[in-house]
Amino acid sequence: MSTLGKICLSLTLLLLLLAMAPIPGIYGGWAPKLLVFHNQWSEKLRDAKAGAIAATDARATARQELSKASTDIENLVTGWDRYWNIPRRGPQVPQNAPSIRVENGQLILANIGTNNGLVTRQVTDANGAQQLMLPVVHAFYGGPEGFAYAGEFIATQAGLTPTSATLIPVHPVAAQDMAKWPAGAAWRLRGMIPSGNRTSIDELYRRLVRTYELMRQTDANIARQEGLKRAAEEALGVREGELLGNPDGIVDPDRPEFVVGLLQAIEDFEEERNQLQLDVDHLRRSLKASSDERNQKLEGLAGAATKLPGTSPTTSLESAKVTGQPVPAN
Repeated sequence: MSTLGKICLSLTLLLLLLAMAPIPGIYGGWAPKLLVFHNQWSEKLRDAKAGAIAATDARATARQELSKASTDIENLVTGWDRYWNIPRRGPQVPQNAPSIRVENGQLILANIGTNNGLVTRQVTDANGAQQLMLPVVHAFYGGPEGFAYAGEFIATQAGLTPTSATLIPVHPVAAQDMAKWPAGAAWRLRGMIPSGNRTSIDELYRRLVRTYELMRQTDANIARQEGLKRAAEEALGVREGELLGNPDGIVDPDRPEFVVGLLQAIEDFEEERNQLQLDVDHLRRSLKASSDERNQKLEGLAGAATKLPGTSPTTSLESAKVTGQPVPAN
C-alpha cells in the first residue's frame, strides 16, 4: 500500500472512531445527531419539492385563467368596437369637450365628427354597386350609477361634419321613451355591441314594433267604436224625440208628434177618437129618442085621422114612420 493510501485509511479510521465515541449531546453521540439533522433536512426538502409542484400547478392554472380573461377582454373590446364618452355638463367641463343635446328626437353632437372617427365607408352591395354607409352608433346615457340603452342611431349625411354630427334613430322611438333622455347627463356612444346582445335588442325592437302596431290598430278600433257609439246615441236621441217628444222639433199643425212625441200624439188621438165616439153615441141616442117620439105622434095622428068624418078606412100613415136608422149614403 502506498503512503497516500495509508494516510487516507488512517484518517478514515480516526473519523469512524470519533463518530462512534460517546460524546455527550442532546441526541447522544455524533452519529445520532447527524441522522436527526439529515431527517429534518430531508423533510424540509420534501416539503419544498411538494410546494414547488403545487406552485407549478397554480402557475399553470393562473396562466390559463389569465389567457381566458385576456381573451374575454379582447372579445369584449372587439365586440364593442370604438366608443366616445360625452361628459356630464358642468362648469368644470372644457369648452372643447364633446357635448350632446336632444332636439326633435335627434341627437345633435358637438366636437364629435369625422375627425373623431365618425366616418362614412364605401361598401359593395349584392349587385356589385358601390354604396355609401353612414356611421352607426349605439347610444347609452346615465352616470356613475349605471347607463341605460337609448337605442341605435345613424348619422345624417347633411349633418356629418369634421366636428359635429346629427344622429337619428334607426328604430322608431316612443314619445315616453324619448322624454327619458336627459339633456345634461353623461352619454356614451359605441360603434358596435356584441352579437348576442344585438340579437336580443333586435328581437325586442321587433316585439316593440308589433306592440305599437297592435296599439295603433286598437286605438283605431276604439276610435271607430266611439264613432259608432256617437252615431247610435244620436240615432237613439232622434228615436226618443220621435217617441217622447222634442221641444226643438218642427212645428206642424198636421204632425203634432214632431213636438209632443208619437206616444203623446197617439194618446191625444185616442182621447179625441173616444170623445168623438161618445158624441156619436149621444147623437144616436138623441136621434132614436126623437124618432120614437115622432113615431108616437104619427101614430096618434093616424088614429085621430081615422076618426074624422069622410076619411077612407084604407088611409094609413105607416110610410111616414121614422125608425131612427141612418139613411144609406148614395
